[in-house]
Amino acid sequence: MPPRMNVTVTTRGADKLTRLGRALKAAGDKDLQRELRRAMQRGGARRGALERLPKRGGLAERVASSKFGVRTSTAGRGASVRIIGRSGYDLQGMDEGEIRHPVYGHRKGKWATTTVKPGWFSDAEEAAAPKVRDELVKAIDIVAAKLEAAG
Repeated sequence: MPPRMNVTVTTRGADKLTRLGRALKAAGDKDLQRELRRAMQRGGARRGALERLPKRGGLAERVASSKFGVRTSTAGRGASVRIIGRSGYDLQGMDEGEIRHPVYGHRKGKWATTTVKPGWFSDAEEAAAPKVRDELVKAIDIVAAKLEAAG
């Protein structure tokens, strides 16, 4: 299984998200849930990879094309949103500032570690957090209005 990178973004209006989550669950409307998730997927991971990871050899492009998803939780005391990256690369290690890679021309498993500026993922997501929070609050209001109109 590919390594996973998790970033948790806490949002203003988490209580609103919790209430909306309960209403969505009760309504069972998958289209509304999908619309809410789409609004949460605006993050900076792809941009961060392209801006901060090495471009030579295509690493930045390959990491930027990794699958990034959103996991939401509206249960319990508070709501949370996690951005998760899935890739064949060690995204966590890269975010911490180290890239392990095979040495070119050595077939017998010679590996090297290259140091890069840490935070390509976490810094990019943190920088995008205010915009994501605003979009999330807008989506919550839209979905809540649709739920109210339907029921």
